[in-house]
This record gives sequence, structure tokens and C-alpha cells, in this order.
Amino acid sequence: MTDVRVRGDDLAVMTSRSVQIQALLTPERMQGMGFAFALLPALRRLYPAKEELGRALTCHLSYFATHPILSGFVIGAAARLEERRANGEPIDDAAIDSFKRSLASPLAALGDPLFWVTLRPVAGLLGVLGIALLPGAEFAGPDLRVLVCPMVTLLTYNAVALPFRLFGVARGYASADRPGALLKSLRLAEWNHAVARAGALGSGALVTLVALSLDFGSGRWGFDGRSRVASLTPLVLGAVIGYAGLRRWPGRGVEVGLGVLAAAAVFAWSV
Repeated sequence: MTDVRVRGDDLAVMTSRSVQIQALLTPERMQGMGFAFALLPALRRLYPAKEELGRALTCHLSYFATHPILSGFVIGAAARLEERRANGEPIDDAAIDSFKRSLASPLAALGDPLFWVTLRPVAGLLGVLGIALLPGAEFAGPDLRVLVCPMVTLLTYNAVALPFRLFGVARGYASADRPGALLKSLRLAEWNHAVARAGALGSGALVTLVALSLDFGSGRWGFDGRSRVASLTPLVLGAVIGYAGLRRWPGRGVEVGLGVLAAAAVFAWSV
């Protein structure tokens, strides 16, 4: 019997499909249907008979949940296990499902803090800084600087996230026999620490730019108490609400940030 193997073009198609893993998200199976859809090119290669293909596909339609950006590693590893089973190794559905869960859980636990809690707000912060550091427009008409914030935000986020998406399936397939080494090689905790430090640096830069924009030497600042309050209160509100919010909800940086912005906007509108 000739061995059947997953090909490079199968891995490429699976990579493109893994980006859409949450398009079929359901409360009962979470990413299960998206996972089966992404794995289907490999299953078609390994199981040309419709009965075997249907059986293998049904196995992967069960409940599955991990961080979507890191899902490719599990998809590639599952393809490798299916390849070994198709070539006669005694691997049953329960073993494959157990393997998927054992790899998906730590990827979710490490990926959520990195991509949702740390990288996403840092990318937005760098987008704001991108606008703040550009000189103002010197002509009448649309200010194209407004395009800088979303562009910098998307580029920053995807500079970190896109390599995990592009190479996840291939690395998962190659490292299916060494899941522990695979998780360690991703260095997700180190990435989270580095991005958090970059966010602290960016926050300091933003506060400095805001402080420099206050003209403490102007006559209006010195004699108009209303202007002093209007300038300083948003900063004080932001510091107090941000500190208290992060103490209460340490994993909700984005929501706390939105609360700070809302409080500052309400104050500015009332003043």
C-alpha cells in the first residue's frame, strides 16, 4: 500500500481557510465547523473514498475553541495525525480529539492576553501617536492625517499577528509529534511582555505630548480658572479612572480605556 501524504499546496489552502475559522462560529460547537472546513483539503487528500472522508470530517465537526490567530497550529497538527492514521497507525477519534484539546487550551490561554489584552490596545495607541507626531495641515481641504491612525493600527497589529497566521499550519504539521516543544518555541509569554513594555513606552509618550500641548505660560492659563480646569481635569480623570479600573479589572484594558475616553468626553461636553 502506497503511503498518502499531505502536500504543500494542501497546507497553503488550509492556511487561507484558517483565517476564516470563526466565520462558522456557533454557541454549541464554537469554531468546530470552521476547523473542519479548514482541515478539509488534507482530509480529501488522505481519504479519497466518500465514506472514509465523511467519517473523518464528522470527527472534526465537534466542539473546538482556541485563539483564532493561533488556530493554524492545531489544524496542521491534526492534519499530521490524520495522515498517520490514514497510513495505518492505530489512532482513533478520541485520541485525535484529546490531542486537539490539549494543544488548543494553552494556545488560547497564552494567545488571549497577547492579542486581545495587550497587542490590540497598543496598536491603537500607536495609531493615535502616529497622528499626534505629524505636522498639521497647512492648506484648506480634507486632512488626510485621519488615515494614519487606522493604517498604523492595522500595520502594527498584523506585524505581530500575521506571521502566526501564515506559518501556523505548516509549523503545526511539522511539530505534531512535539507539541510541548512547539508551544515553547512560539514564546508567546515573551511576546506579551515585550508588547506590554512597548505599550508603556507609548503611553508615556502620549501623556508627554498632551502635557506639552498645554500652554502654561499663556495669559489665559494664568488668569482663566475655567481654562485650567478644562485642560487638567481630563488628564486627572483619565489617571484616576484608569488606575481604579485596571485594579478592579486587570484583564479589561480596552474596556477601561473606553471608559476613560467616555468620562473625558462627558466632561468636555459639559464644560
